[in-house]
Amino acid sequence: MTERKTGSGDSAGTPDAERLLEEGDPLFEESKYEEALSAYDLIRATDDGYLAAQNRKGNILSILGRNDEALEVFRDVLRIVPENPILYDAALNNMANVLRRLERFEEALELYDKALEAEPDNVMALNNRGNVLSDMGRDEEALLMYERALEIEPGNSPVLVNKAYSLIGLRRNDEALIALDGALRLNPGNIMAMNNKANLLSELGRTKEAIKIYNQALDLNPAHVPTIVNCGIAYAASGESERALAYFDQALILDPSNILALDNKGCVLVDLGRYREALVAYERARSLDPDDEAIRKNIDDLMKRIRE
Repeated sequence: MTERKTGSGDSAGTPDAERLLEEGDPLFEESKYEEALSAYDLIRATDDGYLAAQNRKGNILSILGRNDEALEVFRDVLRIVPENPILYDAALNNMANVLRRLERFEEALELYDKALEAEPDNVMALNNRGNVLSDMGRDEEALLMYERALEIEPGNSPVLVNKAYSLIGLRRNDEALIALDGALRLNPGNIMAMNNKANLLSELGRTKEAIKIYNQALDLNPAHVPTIVNCGIAYAASGESERALAYFDQALILDPSNILALDNKGCVLVDLGRYREALVAYERARSLDPDDEAIRKNIDDLMKRIRE
């Protein structure tokens, strides 16, 4: 990546390209994916907006599960090597994200290695290479990536959150809390940092502290389902079953297919002796993920209780 250039110096058709982007982007935001694709497909390779459209097109194809097509679109952008480095980085990161979802981790690492060979101080590539290594369970190596990124940008709150995640995986919990506190000093409204800190406190048995932080996060974003579910779990652990149920029900209003909320709701209902209601929650969870062994075991254990 020694030179960045557009596909063509010819800017002919740019007004049409701008119009098509303006048509396609709202359709994309409204999840009208096929219509958005039709608009982006009309943008010519000689138009200034072509590479931006290709990035958006790749994202849509990925959302639609057409991953091979999405990967080819992102490869197209990377082959051209756009003059704007943001477009290149976006295509590289989007392509790597598709590969991560497909668990093609080595290919994703190769992409980031290529980016870092050209730009060793590319914080985005260092951070996301760390994320791939973390996906692979290689937390020590992931931690090195995050630390390198933080040497370049010490005030990068998202990287601190990721660093904490790897430290938790390495059971270095005190260091993880320090990293999360650092992220929150930089960005007090970082919901992910708040949620992760509360999760760790909950695991350490500091449930009251965890609940306080979950609720602070929910004051900022009342519709953040993972935090609602985690707060419900913390309330259940502290013996506040009815309050836990209220949180699980709120999560399911926002996300009716949330398996974690359904499973934990079932567990709380079992503890309360409300077996029939628990079975309904468990069966709903199993219908969403028939291969989940933990849910299957919960149902089997509950059926034994019901038969006794």
